[in-house]
Amino acid sequence: MLTSGALLFLTTILPVFAQFEEDAESPIEITADSMDWLNDERIAIARGNADAVQGRYTLSAQILTAHMAEASSKGSDTVSRIRRIDAEGNVVLSTPKETAHGRTGTYDVERKVAILQGSVVLTQGDNVLHGQKLTMDLTTGRSRLEGSMEADPTKNSGRVRAIFKPNDEQQ
Repeated sequence: MLTSGALLFLTTILPVFAQFEEDAESPIEITADSMDWLNDERIAIARGNADAVQGRYTLSAQILTAHMAEASSKGSDTVSRIRRIDAEGNVVLSTPKETAHGRTGTYDVERKVAILQGSVVLTQGDNVLHGQKLTMDLTTGRSRLEGSMEADPTKNSGRVRAIFKPNDEQQ
């Protein structure tokens, strides 16, 4: 087990689309209070105040589990890349335009899609949306928020709720 106050784990991914080329080419830096490396499984588990940062995007949680793709060789160098990051406990995903909170999450690095689940709150400026499952396409900027499939009518938990506040120009 590797431990350190700010243990770094760096890897790069290939760009997906031109408009996000800068972020897609950025390394993913993971910091945490401790990190385990499971060599046979090709998994790194960051525990305690874990953050994964790639360009303008940050995924934070109590535990981040990075699943590595098979290593490839370029000449004499071996290149590793993260294919997916799972997040558990107080998950926060921050992008340049929004912040999302949930209980658990998954970031598919190759597809640039993040999914947060469990009491999700999405904030975009003064606008606040509530639901149970959020799917964010970080390439297109499209998000989908869903309510619970097992609705409790007394708590209105099966529905998505949004509060939109007008900006100064609209008033």
